[in-house]
Amino acid sequence: MKIENHTLILGETLLPLPRLATPATVDVWTVPTDYRADGHFVAVTPLGQPPEIPACAMADAEYLGQLTLAPDDDALLDAARQAALARINAACSAALAALAASYPDGEVTSWAQQVREAEALAHDAGADTPLLSAIAGARGLTVAVLAERVQAKAAAYALASGALIGRRQAAEDRIAAAGTLDQVQEVTW
Repeated sequence: MKIENHTLILGETLLPLPRLATPATVDVWTVPTDYRADGHFVAVTPLGQPPEIPACAMADAEYLGQLTLAPDDDALLDAARQAALARINAACSAALAALAASYPDGEVTSWAQQVREAEALAHDAGADTPLLSAIAGARGLTVAVLAERVQAKAAAYALASGALIGRRQAAEDRIAAAGTLDQVQEVTW
């Protein structure tokens, strides 16, 4: 009984094993063929997890032993990529949230409508601008002045958020292209 290339070899029987990102133990039993057609019960248990045992009568099973299953290099790399992407996404989300942190949520949700109305007003001086009109009235501004400010702030936000989003996407590209764990770890926000 041995493991080669994530395949359990039991005499003439070859059983593929899962490719995990963590070390695991492989416990093997012979069991009745009415329980398992090939006559073997194989439990692959990642370290720190409770072991699995056959559900047949233990008197009908024979424990053959335990082997160690090393982590699979590709699975390790995939797990590192997923963790790095989650780390980068969280950093980008925090940076994007900081751009709007000084505004109440309700105001932020109105930005798209404010921009639409400001753009409509830029194209047609008679455009309907219910939101901008209400805001301008409360602030003592003309709708035209407010619309210019909205467009300027929208452009500034687009530049700032675009830079952050581009930075995140570039990091995502580097993570996807990384061929080693070290290369994945080198990708930072």
